[in-house]
Amino acid sequence: MSASSIEALASAWARIAEEAQFPAEYEGTATPAAHQASEAIQERIREHIVATNDMRLFGLLHLLGQASLRMEQTLWPEEYERMTREIQEALHEADQPNANLYTHEEVMQVMQQRIDQARDKPC
Repeated sequence: MSASSIEALASAWARIAEEAQFPAEYEGTATPAAHQASEAIQERIREHIVATNDMRLFGLLHLLGQASLRMEQTLWPEEYERMTREIQEALHEADQPNANLYTHEEVMQVMQQRIDQARDKPC
């Protein structure tokens, strides 16, 4: 990658970070503001991928998702532990012989409802 490519990337990132209100002083420490901005940037990338079918940003989306997850673990450890425990319990229940089976659409609808509820809570 040439110096001009890096400069173009840095310029684009600065513009996107400013639009998403990513903290200018961010140095790697998890903060609610950095987490919220990271989530906003991820959403823009997802929208771009869906709208254009351009998968070049998928790797960046994955990296931002991992960084966001680590921030969540640091900022809200009790919430993260609760979600992990609930997932483990759900997987255990799904393996039971009398488990209810749901369609993909039903699962996605419930997940969207939970995401919407979580977004209504302040960070």
